[in-house]
Order: sequence, then structure tokens, then C-alpha cells
Amino acid sequence: MLVAVVLCAAAANASVVYWAVSADSESLFVAADIVEFVRGPTVNLVTNESAVIFWRTSEPCNSSVDYGLSNVSLSMTVENSSLTQDHYSRLEGLSIDTKYYYRVESNGTASPIYHFRTAPADGEKFRMVVLGDNRPGTGGFLQPETFGQIINMTIAEEPHIVVMTGDYVYAVTTDLNWNLDAWAHFTELSDQLGHYAPIYGVMGNHDTGAATGMVHSEYFFDAFVHPNETTTYYSFDYAGVHFVALDSEEYGIEGRITGPQYDWLVNELNSTSMPMKFVVVHRPLYPCSHIGSALDVNTEERDQLQELFEEQNVTMLIAGHDHLWNRFTNNGVVHMITGGAGAPLYSTAAGGDFNHYASLNVTSSQVNITAIGLDGLVKDGYTIPYEGPVEIFLREVYNNSQQKAGEMLKIYFSEVPVTQYYSWDGATNSTELTGLPVVNGLHTLDVYAENGESVWSHERYAFTTVLGVNPTTTTTTTSTASTTTTTTTPTGTGLDSMWILASAGIATAVVVVIVVIVAFKRR
Repeated sequence: MLVAVVLCAAAANASVVYWAVSADSESLFVAADIVEFVRGPTVNLVTNESAVIFWRTSEPCNSSVDYGLSNVSLSMTVENSSLTQDHYSRLEGLSIDTKYYYRVESNGTASPIYHFRTAPADGEKFRMVVLGDNRPGTGGFLQPETFGQIINMTIAEEPHIVVMTGDYVYAVTTDLNWNLDAWAHFTELSDQLGHYAPIYGVMGNHDTGAATGMVHSEYFFDAFVHPNETTTYYSFDYAGVHFVALDSEEYGIEGRITGPQYDWLVNELNSTSMPMKFVVVHRPLYPCSHIGSALDVNTEERDQLQELFEEQNVTMLIAGHDHLWNRFTNNGVVHMITGGAGAPLYSTAAGGDFNHYASLNVTSSQVNITAIGLDGLVKDGYTIPYEGPVEIFLREVYNNSQQKAGEMLKIYFSEVPVTQYYSWDGATNSTELTGLPVVNGLHTLDVYAENGESVWSHERYAFTTVLGVNPTTTTTTTSTASTTTTTTTPTGTGLDSMWILASAGIATAVVVVIVVIVAFKRR
């Protein structure tokens, strides 16, 4: 029997060397032919009955995978006598939602024993971890220490699957050796997680090499094992969820989902029979920091995507790009930004500028989402479906910011309100939102929304009008938002208070601060 002892774990651009030694010898016996494991092993493309084990060796050699239900009894084996450096072994006939232990071997040299879990039945509970934007800071190729911490925390979660939202390296350059070093530092850490769970990634703007005049997708393809490696966008089904991974970085049309990719997306959402649909992309539709350089580069196309997601009952859009945590719901579609896995954080009035990963427990009827900080504490949590007052969101400009007179704000609702009202400075309520008042100085905007149960929500925002009536330029501060969502009856001077009270079925306005959770509605 042979076992492997790791004698040396070199730098990220080198190999981890496993030496084959005799288990029944009192002294270590070095095998005649030493094999270096350059990558892996990692588990990939896991279903409820199969998985693909990948690893790379320094020299072409044979391969085998021993696996079983116990780490002391790897009773099953898949062998391949072909001599190759990239090894892909498919395990089939596996049991549903079951933990398997495995070890790979090439030329008599074996890896340590790792484990993974097969997918549960469609609709049954599984755990998913989402993380993104782990890249180094300006000019670097060494991965941030924070990323290593989050990798270890994710391993401890024992997720079924992992999704990464892009920006794995700082840049792809014209220097081949620099690129290889940068990606090797990334895969050294990502493979540690990939030992235990399949990782699915999307292309980030830092990962493409577009600045060199062309896209170098070969590094992205090499870092992950995906269902379809002929394009940088793909789909797969897992436990009753249809995942659609998009590429927001197509050369020349960065920040847009258009042309053949959009047509493919429409077909994917139309043709699936899965009850839930998760769309993953690097750039968000409604960014907090990269405003105007995310999927809002073309606002008409952004709105077209939102309408498509609503029509096709997309549960959630998962993105990165902004180095922060944020959750926002627009007419039943949950938008989650998780970009805090190691890249320099962005401080905005929207908050969320802390390192984190997102942990999701998913079933056919519910998604519980928590943002976990480096201290292991829950920083934010919410649940799909959400039943309660309409949530009100301000985007593109910040609460407590300075704006030009006439500036139109962007107000979104978690669902279409039965009635909504807007009131500037306590004046007459209106069903139409108008721009900032012309008079310079501080102004308040009250927004009210009524749901189908005659429950009202309320948000109050404050802005300072500057420089008279010139609306061409916007400057913002980074003041922290101070509003809360409440179930309060609107009482602006333009409303008949008695009518509002009667329609709500109450005698007085009751203010109740709610815990904000998200909504998944099947329409």
C-alpha cells in the first residue's frame, strides 16, 4: 500500500510535490519516479449521481481515483492507463446527496484524501457559497491574505457548490510569465476549496486582458472546469435550480449583454423547466459604486434585462464588481452584489464595505441568505420569499448627497405598489416623481408605497440642491443613509387622511420598523 507525504509546498508558481512512500517500512522510501501534482485534485460538475475529478501532473502519466463512503475504505476505483498531464476522471453511479471520500494517484504517487457531496434531489436543501472580487490591489499578483481566510471559512461551511463572481487576478498583461504567476497564485488557493466542492466562475473585467487589445480567455478556462468551454457564458442545473453564467466582458461591448449572448440568454430562460433561476454575472445591473460602468452602461439594455428577468421569474441576479456587499430587490427580482473577498473595498453611502462571503441555503420554496464577515458573524440576512410591506430603494444617487436642481432620482420598489406617493418638503403628495426643487438648500423627499394588503411603507431621503437650475453635473457626498422602511400611513397635505385611514382599516397611523428581507414571487 502506498501513501503520500507532502514534503514541500512551494510558492504559488511552483508545484506541490507528493512523494510515494512505503507504509510498512520503518524508513521513508522515495519512489524511483517522482510525480509533481501541479494542480488539484478538484471536484467538478457534480450532479446527484456523478462527478468529475481533475488534477494536473508535471509529466504525462497514468491516473486512478480511489473513492468510497469512508476515508478508511476507498473501495471503488476508476483507472485510466492513458499517459497525459491533465487528468479528468468521471465517477458515475453515485448515491444522491451523499458524502464521498476520494484520493487520486498517478505513477504510484497519491494525493491526500478529500471529500465532496453529491447533489440532493431537485427541490431539496443544498448549501451554496458565493464570493467574488478577490483580486490583489494595484499592480500585484500575490493574492490578498483576506482571500485565504475566506477560502478557509468557506471550506468549513462544507457547501455543496461555490459560485465566484469574477476579478480573480489584478490584470492579464502581455507578459506571459507574469500572467502564469498571477493565475497560479489564484488557483493555488481556489484549488484548496475545489478539493471539496465544485466551483463555478464568471469572467471579471480584470481577468480578460482587454487592455492588451485582445481577450485572453485561456487563463479563465484553465482555472475552472465548466460545462461548456467553447464560450465564456454557460448554464447548468443543480438540485432544481437553473444557473445561467453570463460574460459581461465581451471584447468591445464590455458592460453589455447583447447580440448572440442575449439571444442565448432568452432561450436559456425560456427553455428550462427548473422552478428557480439564478443568473450570475460580474457587473451588476444596479451598482452602488461603478455607476455608469456596470450593466448600466446602456440603460435601455439594462432595463430590457430587468424586464426579461421579471417575465421569466428569475429568482436572483448574483454579481460582483463593486467591492462591497449589497442587496436590492426590483419588482420581485433580487439583486445581490458580493465583491468583498479580498480586493480593496469601496466605501459608499450604500454601506456594505466589509470583507465577506455569502452563504445560501436553498430549497424549492425558500432561499436563506447571509453575508458572513471575517469575524464569522452574520453581517446581513434575509429570506426569499418575502411577505410584507413594499421595500423602497434609492439608486444612482445617494441619500444626503448634493445634487443639481431638477435632478431626477431613481426610486425602485421590491414589487409594483398598489399606490405610491412622492412628497417634496412635506408638500402635496403626488403619484409622479419630480426632480429636485429649484431652490438651493436642503430638501426632503418622502416616498410611500402600498401593498395588496393595504399596508404602507415609507422612506425619507434628504438632498441638498446646489448651483441653481443647471442639472448637467452631479456631485455626491459619502454621507451614510439614515432612512428606514416603515409601515406608516402617508399623511402629506395632498392626501385625504380620512380616506387613507379607512382604506388601511385603522384609526391611527402606526409606525413599525420592519426587518428587511427579500421577495421571491412566482408570477
